[in-house]
Amino acid sequence: MRRCGITASSIEVIIKLAIPAKAGTHSGDRHSPMRVAGFTLVELVTVLVLVGILSVVAIPHFMDHTFDERGFHDAVKAAVQHARRIAVASRRFSCVNVTAGTGSAGIVAILRDTTVPESVTTVGCTPGCASSASCTAIALPIPGKGCASTNQVCAPSGVNVINGSSLIFDPLGRLVNASKAVQAVALPIKVSNQAGITDITVQPETGYVQ
Repeated sequence: MRRCGITASSIEVIIKLAIPAKAGTHSGDRHSPMRVAGFTLVELVTVLVLVGILSVVAIPHFMDHTFDERGFHDAVKAAVQHARRIAVASRRFSCVNVTAGTGSAGIVAILRDTTVPESVTTVGCTPGCASSASCTAIALPIPGKGCASTNQVCAPSGVNVINGSSLIFDPLGRLVNASKAVQAVALPIKVSNQAGITDITVQPETGYVQ
């Protein structure tokens, strides 16, 4: 039967398009069961393996302060290099005073002798000069976090400054002693016992920091 140009079969097609397929079946196949989204056994096993690898490799690094020690090592090295640059630029003696200790007790401080080099008999920016008029603090471009002064780099919690000594740079950038004589050997600053984190070493004749 044909009425207004629309056949019965056309009406049936329109109804099928307008009414969505019943839940639990695909529109193309009324008898196929609905697929449930999820993970396969292979995918779950892969995730478990990756989690196991991360727990063995990554987590111990967060527990043994390796990242903190590496950051502190780099900050101390930058402070020593800054002290040498200041000595050359200002034509004064500068000192790197190292206090051994763990956490905030381990401090590296940068100071400068304010006396004209030709008048210096004994360099006056060595440890204990904070109360002396002959020395002044050298502010660091990036001071250490939690330190009492802007001329200090302080060890993070759980990180050790192992050896405490003083380094002195003369106006030529050389590593010298308190009597202004060039040091005979390179001097180290040890901030870690971790493998792969080397000592900070200063060469005497050139003052090169490595």
